Amino acid sequence: MKLKKGSGLMLSLVLAVGTILTGGLPAKAEAASPAQITANTYIGDTGRMVESFDLQLESASSYADLKASDFEITGNYNGYPVNEKNETVQENYADDGVELSWKENVLSLKIKPFKYAGGPVSAFAVTNERYPELSFDKASVTVVKTQTFDEFVPGEYTGTNGEKLSYQLKLSESAAPQPLIVWLHGGGEVGTDNLKQLTENKGAVAWTDAGYDTSVLAVQFPSNYKWKIYNNPEELALMQDYFEIQAELIKELVDSGEVDPNRIYVVGVSSGGGGALRFLMQYPDLFAGSIVIAAKDAVADYTGSVDTFKSELKDLTDVPVWLVHAQNDPITDSRTSTLAYEALTGLGNNQSKLTIYDDAFLASQQLFGDFRHCSWIPVFNDKNMLAWLFEQKKTDTAPVSLQQDAQVTRAELAALLSDRLKLSEVIGTDIYTDTGNSLQDLAIRQTTTAGIMKGTGAGLFHPDLAVTRAQLATIADNVMRNAGQQQASSTASPAAFSDVPTGHWASEAIMRSVAAGILKGDSVTRFAPNRIVTGAEATQLVELLASRM
Repeated sequence: MKLKKGSGLMLSLVLAVGTILTGGLPAKAEAASPAQITANTYIGDTGRMVESFDLQLESASSYADLKASDFEITGNYNGYPVNEKNETVQENYADDGVELSWKENVLSLKIKPFKYAGGPVSAFAVTNERYPELSFDKASVTVVKTQTFDEFVPGEYTGTNGEKLSYQLKLSESAAPQPLIVWLHGGGEVGTDNLKQLTENKGAVAWTDAGYDTSVLAVQFPSNYKWKIYNNPEELALMQDYFEIQAELIKELVDSGEVDPNRIYVVGVSSGGGGALRFLMQYPDLFAGSIVIAAKDAVADYTGSVDTFKSELKDLTDVPVWLVHAQNDPITDSRTSTLAYEALTGLGNNQSKLTIYDDAFLASQQLFGDFRHCSWIPVFNDKNMLAWLFEQKKTDTAPVSLQQDAQVTRAELAALLSDRLKLSEVIGTDIYTDTGNSLQDLAIRQTTTAGIMKGTGAGLFHPDLAVTRAQLATIADNVMRNAGQQQASSTASPAAFSDVPTGHWASEAIMRSVAAGILKGDSVTRFAPNRIVTGAEATQLVELLASRM
């Protein structure tokens, strides 16, 4: 191509201008990704749900024309992973429900809540073709905030029995003592992360989210217990140790003034439901009420007779318990709940309740196939059930009293000791073969567990036998020694009693009790070890012991 005269200068100018406009300046920098992406979440029916994202950007002005329709979200679904055919599904939303708002340089994406961080098929991803720097996924999220969950404080507690448990605790901010929910998670949440007992369902947060001013204690059990734990002494003993740890921690919360001792509740699902029943059995005086959902077979054989359940649950005649189960639960058999209910009502517990969900109701809750086991989902959304639990409150019962001029039986003395000494720790299983029908059976087991009273041999207690002064001295000596009272263990000998010869089976206990000022002789020279104790004598002794504890 030929150039006209003078065109060389023109071409030079064009090239120079082009250089200035393009190659002479650095290329435009790519837009920066958000400095911080915050996921705002809450604990929903099936776990953690995200409801919005906050993107901290360098400049809001760069996105003046940004629209909600620029964003597309994949991997978002409602958290219910099973369809009517019991197939694993993840149906993404047709409408992501994106709404945009700005606060200075922070862009908020309010969305239709979905399971964080995705489902069984794929994780979530947020894409923006117009502004690729605004695209992100879970790996890009720098901060996760979770409603209520963030109020829990992790801890670890070692019991006096040497066992150790991790826990999460959310305390009420009220100055006055408030209720305490003791949350027992299911088998899917066992482990050592000290998190899953809070994040997999609403069991730990439903109460606060529903507006109740309450504290919540949620331990995490390191492993799940096997089926039929009632026939597994080793595992059952470990479970009882774990409950002992929690009872000690609860006592500390009560003693510190954080928790109202008359409004402590235990709630459990699946393995935790079976555990809740065992916790109630072990500490029947601790809880004001309980909701037990989809309980595992921790009490007795659900294919057997209700009589076995009655024998195991016999101490729960005054504890309000609401049992809930799916009729066709594919994991835990609903007969565990129905037999427990029959046993409680048969024992005279008129405060127990039973709810059995049929398949039609569960289907209306999107609970199909194996997911029918999750009968706790409708419970934690039922305002009436939550309100019922918080209506329960322990009332002070009339103190045990004895007929002052009548003789005292061993069972009556056990009841008086249990009442005045506030004996609460007890394993809810039979100790003696002849006390099952006694009204004072619980108190008898409490005094035996505390090392205060013993059986008469051959597995017997003889609850109706009258108490002698020698037996009373032995019991008083046991109480004082268990309490660490040194004077009860003194070898100092009081004036000799002619009717307590050397070698008498209770001579040392009599000597120590008299030396401690707990008992006196019947006269200057006689103790009357075989005389039957009256109600007045027993009451005076037990109240004196209680005053020294």
